[in-house]
Amino acid sequence: MPDNSGGSSGDRPSGHEGGSDRLQPSESEPEVESEAKLEAKHDVKPDVTSEAKKISPQAKPEAEWLAGQGIAAGLSGQSQSAATDIIKESSKRSYLSRDFGLKNEAQAISPFALKPNLVPLKSELAQADDEKTFEKFKPRLSELLELTGKATEADAARLSRAEEKGLSDTRERLANCDNAQDALSNALHLARLYQHLRYIEEAKQATLFSLGIDPDNLLGKQLLKELERVQTTDLGLSQGIALDPLFTKSALRNRIINLSGGKVIVVGDLLIDELVEGRPERISREAPVLVLEHVETELIPGGAANTAHNITALGGNCHAIGVCGIDDYAPKLAAVLTRYGITHDLVEDPSRPTTVKSRVISKSHSLLQQLLRIDRISHAKISSAIESQLIEKISGANDTRPSHAIIVSDYKAGVITDGVIAAVRKLAETRKTMVIVDAQNSFERFGNCTLMTPNQPDAEAASGIKITSKESLRQLGEILLNKSGVKALLVTRGGDGMVLFERGKPMVELPTFNRSEVFDVTGAGDTVVATMALALTSGASMVEAMALGNLAASIVVRKPGTEVTSQKEMLDHLEQLNLPE
Repeated sequence: MPDNSGGSSGDRPSGHEGGSDRLQPSESEPEVESEAKLEAKHDVKPDVTSEAKKISPQAKPEAEWLAGQGIAAGLSGQSQSAATDIIKESSKRSYLSRDFGLKNEAQAISPFALKPNLVPLKSELAQADDEKTFEKFKPRLSELLELTGKATEADAARLSRAEEKGLSDTRERLANCDNAQDALSNALHLARLYQHLRYIEEAKQATLFSLGIDPDNLLGKQLLKELERVQTTDLGLSQGIALDPLFTKSALRNRIINLSGGKVIVVGDLLIDELVEGRPERISREAPVLVLEHVETELIPGGAANTAHNITALGGNCHAIGVCGIDDYAPKLAAVLTRYGITHDLVEDPSRPTTVKSRVISKSHSLLQQLLRIDRISHAKISSAIESQLIEKISGANDTRPSHAIIVSDYKAGVITDGVIAAVRKLAETRKTMVIVDAQNSFERFGNCTLMTPNQPDAEAASGIKITSKESLRQLGEILLNKSGVKALLVTRGGDGMVLFERGKPMVELPTFNRSEVFDVTGAGDTVVATMALALTSGASMVEAMALGNLAASIVVRKPGTEVTSQKEMLDHLEQLNLPE
């Protein structure tokens, strides 16, 4: 699911605030001799690595990095002595703030946190050449600001206050520039902001302007490559292509409104996602590990429980059936399900733990950094006795809570056995209920089910076909339809969208509705399954259900962690798409 890291800020350690330690001599200092002059005069280079050995153990890794990256060899036209001073200065830095300072992570993720003076400059420009270059591009600077300003002025209502201020401040700095270096720095920063806001054409114009000043700027080159990869098939953009009328905006709008009428049973591996948040304090004396001070612990639905959560978040009715252990987490799982409006039947199995995936995270503002994950899970198949109880719960639930669809969610935790699948399939045939499968392998177990939704890596592994062309994609679909025996197959392809295969019908490809603003793909597959199930229960066609699943997934990938969306969010984002009314 695209990276807006901004390039260099995430590629090198940084312990300084605001970029004040960039290797640029101040006006009051005498001009430092270049590396070439030093070599010619002394025929020797200062031993910078020896300076690194003298510093404190905590700062040593950074000094070694600086030496290894060529900082001491004259980076940005600085002398060996200037680089040595930087390495000496690094001994004063905190190891913790360098490697675990989340402010730096924020700068790597969000362009609004990236201060323009952190963008690399072409310091090799001599002052005379700088003035000459700036005079050449000064008229084009006004044109750039005028052209890029029109789009945001016409669409100002959708910008947040922070986004609007970030753009305004950067444009003002760019307008007030009096030299080529500052113009280059601020133009690149403006391009990053436009990219983040998905104004791709405006981002390209700002990037091309910066490359006009310095054609060799690495950050500008990388940014242009990223922008060129954003195709017009990204329907989140105003330049989106017009699709064949397989569905219309008005039809999808009605389908979204009707999602709240669906009743779905979810059978599968119910689990807890445990988020343990800590505040970085120091490096442990016991081992070279970070010490966190506990802030809070949050429990949210995971696995099949996340699928159920997506259903209730969209206004649907959901009953979850699964297995838990006899431990401290069993009542917590029940409480989590209840909190999100999910009725449930849990079969207690003393031979296994309640499945919990614990993530240790460090948080700064709204940005999360995952440091460690611990899984409490059993992959062994449930016993025949537990299987019988589970089948009884499935049959009883459909008697007391009649459903329109059953979702089978297999996370390889041993709950989805052949006996459970057979019971679900038999129940569906008797009650004329749809069965939708979200599984990672062994697709042949799900014959005659309504729909199966593997991702591309799992589909390629199961079919033995590597997708390299439309023909290989078509072959993959035919093989999996025949191998699994399902009536329809949806393969999710990440940035390449989705493709639907139905028996007796041509395959249908749908590009992703959001390719350029992806934060976290965790749980997006659960969102697709849940949304499609509700859409199908409301009478949507398979293609319409695919479009709604695509739309819902395009929303949740913009959010960190395991998240869900709502009918309101889907309606709001639908209006931004370039689809026929």
